[in-house]
Amino acid sequence: MKRLGLLSVLIFGMAFSGQGQVPGTAVPATSKSVFLDAVESTANSSTVNHWRDISGDYSQTKTSSKELDITVRNMSQLPGEFEIEWYFFGKPANGSGRFLYDQGSKKISVTPGAFLKVPVESKGLSAHTVRGYYWYGYNYTSGDKADGWVIRAKVGDEVVRVKASNPLLEQMASDPAGFTKLTSHTKKK
Repeated sequence: MKRLGLLSVLIFGMAFSGQGQVPGTAVPATSKSVFLDAVESTANSSTVNHWRDISGDYSQTKTSSKELDITVRNMSQLPGEFEIEWYFFGKPANGSGRFLYDQGSKKISVTPGAFLKVPVESKGLSAHTVRGYYWYGYNYTSGDKADGWVIRAKVGDEVVRVKASNPLLEQMASDPAGFTKLTSHTKKK
């Protein structure tokens, strides 16, 4: 009976030590548990009035860029080596058809349980508006406007977390085929 107890203690001890592991399986050296959040704001914005008259007609150009303050938190007890990617999407001011207009990435190290702030700013988009015949409601807008953003956290080549400005973008960015389709449309110059 004592041998059975001693044998069970040895087996139990091996199960919780590294010796009982299957050969060839390594314990992950970096965390894959990460929390992402972002606060969006308008970074640089300018409005140029080309002309305006007494009846309310005008012509103006608005240019603005978006800023994201990305929070990356390591939720694990292991240190984390993450690559943070960001993508900004726009669409024509007078139509539809989402396109990618800016992107970037940054490699960061986050200690266990800690967080980092990663501020990023997009390129500017311009929209030109002409309002004429004020009493008849003629309004024409050309150019582009911002339509959302996606941020992704990667460990190596594996995407471990996705956050987006709206649920549809987040769903598309979470699926590899949807993400490829989403990022394949770029702004033609």
